[in-house]
Amino acid sequence: MNPPITRRAVLGAAAVIPLLLAWDPARAADLPLPPVDDALNGLAAFLVPGRDAFSVRQGRTSSTDGGVAAGAGPALRYVYDQAIPYPIVGRPFDLNLPGAAAVAAILNLVAIEVDPAAALGPFAASFANLSFAGKVEVFRRLEEPGLADGTPVRFILDTLPTLAAFVSYSEAGVFDRAANRLTAIPVGWRISAYQGVGDGWNEFRGYYRGIDRATD
Repeated sequence: MNPPITRRAVLGAAAVIPLLLAWDPARAADLPLPPVDDALNGLAAFLVPGRDAFSVRQGRTSSTDGGVAAGAGPALRYVYDQAIPYPIVGRPFDLNLPGAAAVAAILNLVAIEVDPAAALGPFAASFANLSFAGKVEVFRRLEEPGLADGTPVRFILDTLPTLAAFVSYSEAGVFDRAANRLTAIPVGWRISAYQGVGDGWNEFRGYYRGIDRATD
């Protein structure tokens, strides 16, 4: 079972969603940070499993593509780098790291606490090497009452599950900002059976039973 999505998490994610609108997938190749990317891909696979290597590693897959194939990992890296440009310093995570690096560090630090063997897996990020149950435990610990309350770290933690799921179902991975168009059908559209943008549908045209006005 995925960790519960709280109202606080929804509000936290909403605060950084506008940054996603500026995400350009072409930027992904310009920021080669494997441990960060692996951690965020592990997060995307956790929230929206697919048939990728990260989902296989956690032991929870899908017959369709998921968050990793949707490009959620690089998009999340961009959003967190823009939303948190300053180093995170302070208890309980004295990281001195900004943005996505701080997010990855938090996930990896708790992953090692949950399962020290996660440091030896195939991915550069310990969080990505955990089983699905291990990732659940990571989030259980991160959701403990009082953890980092009133600090920037609390803000980061509150956005993780909600924003990762949101990005996985968004168009971020295939939106060409320069041309202002999609380059492919988004994974989120396919797995949710979304039919795409429409200006209207036949069943909503006209008036119900010919009534076109209301009177007292």
